[in-house]
Amino acid sequence: MRPYFALVPVIIFLLLATGHAIRSGVQPEDAGYVVLRVADNLRQGQGPVFNPGERVDLIDSPLWLAFLTLAGGGEHAPLIAQATGLLLGTFVLLLALVSPRLAVAGACASLFVALDGAFATRATSGTSVTLAALYLLLLAALLQRPRNRTAIPRDLTLAAAIAPLVRPELALVVGPAVFGWAWSERRRQAWWPCVALCGSVTCFWIARRFLFDGVPAYWQPWPPTAIGITSGIRALAEFLGHRPVLVLGALGALWCWVRGTRLPARQTGLVGGLVGLAIFMTLPAAGGDVERGLLALLPLGCVLAVESVARATRTRIGLVVTLLLVVATPSWTWKVRTTHPETHAAYARVGQWLRTHARPGTVVGAREVGALAYYSGLRVEDVLGQASPRVAAARRVGAPRPFAHAAADFAPMLRQEPDVVLRGENDPVPSPAVYVPSLDAVPAALRSRLTPYRWAGSPVWRAPGGGLEDAAGPVP
Repeated sequence: MRPYFALVPVIIFLLLATGHAIRSGVQPEDAGYVVLRVADNLRQGQGPVFNPGERVDLIDSPLWLAFLTLAGGGEHAPLIAQATGLLLGTFVLLLALVSPRLAVAGACASLFVALDGAFATRATSGTSVTLAALYLLLLAALLQRPRNRTAIPRDLTLAAAIAPLVRPELALVVGPAVFGWAWSERRRQAWWPCVALCGSVTCFWIARRFLFDGVPAYWQPWPPTAIGITSGIRALAEFLGHRPVLVLGALGALWCWVRGTRLPARQTGLVGGLVGLAIFMTLPAAGGDVERGLLALLPLGCVLAVESVARATRTRIGLVVTLLLVVATPSWTWKVRTTHPETHAAYARVGQWLRTHARPGTVVGAREVGALAYYSGLRVEDVLGQASPRVAAARRVGAPRPFAHAAADFAPMLRQEPDVVLRGENDPVPSPAVYVPSLDAVPAALRSRLTPYRWAGSPVWRAPGGGLEDAAGPVP
């Protein structure tokens, strides 16, 4: 493969990701701001919490959280997170390009990843998607290296140890991957300490991730309900349906198995771990986080799928046929982050305004609370209960509901009686007996399509001179 070909997928990826970031106001998504808020609290000595004094597991990647904590806060922190995501995404494409032994297979895999619209949008989300994807590609490369018969595999031992730091659920991949390799090389006794480490680390981190101090980390009950499983399977089917190259790779592997040629021993455990993690990701949160989790598996999945097609066809013609699917990839995989991207940026602007205009101790309720909490420094209550343990507890008491229906239900959040509620264009209207519109308080240029409501019992805004005000006017 000519060296300059590496520029093609990188340029495509950077154009798609940067274009999406510009249309979204150069703002991370809500989950990205949530991590930035936790990093701020950790830096200030309040611990890895979202609202000070509340314990809820919001750390999808301890390593990513550590990086954001050391990178510093302030108004430039979101931009640093987005730029780092683009850099890691570039490394992912380059590694996908050189990983397969057949050069044209690497070209196909890197182009599929570069043109995937969902992967491009998540690169600037401020989350750990690209970091997890890079780790999985590096793990696959380590599994392909020749090993000494007696020496302890220190590189894989280290990879097994840091997997939960990249993402806790990645331990589900590392365990089967190392076990599959050790089983195929069972004469090498030095491998089994690494397998034991993988097993213990997997059990510890998965237990901690989904049972945080006795409080489930997701508002959807664990074990999941039938509604959650159905929604997750539907989201998984949609994810695979938009990426036919993964389906072709699975069919190619099945054909090789029928023909009597199995996967290389080095890949058997890795593929099993990826399948297990994909199934596991369909269970929590009623399918709401399926795509975000699966996108971390996408680059390695594309590499394995294209290699599977190459083994099944034993010719480059099959790879060329799969390459034709690249033309339709962006239209199948592209999804806008919100119906109106300017609304996403409005949360950040309103959060900055609340920092100087809301009374101390004000509690804000909204659908997206990451940017509001990060810029305002106030306590917030989110609709789904993913950041608020009180809303999560209220949802677990009620009957399970699909993710789409739960996201449109403001009742559990309103029961917490926040002082200010931000309503989007399609969100339900709070009860007029409790909340009154406050359109004159927040400038229209800042709130865009958001409508602020305040608690009817007492004002929540500062007086024009910087003091407080009550129902009778400013407080001297």
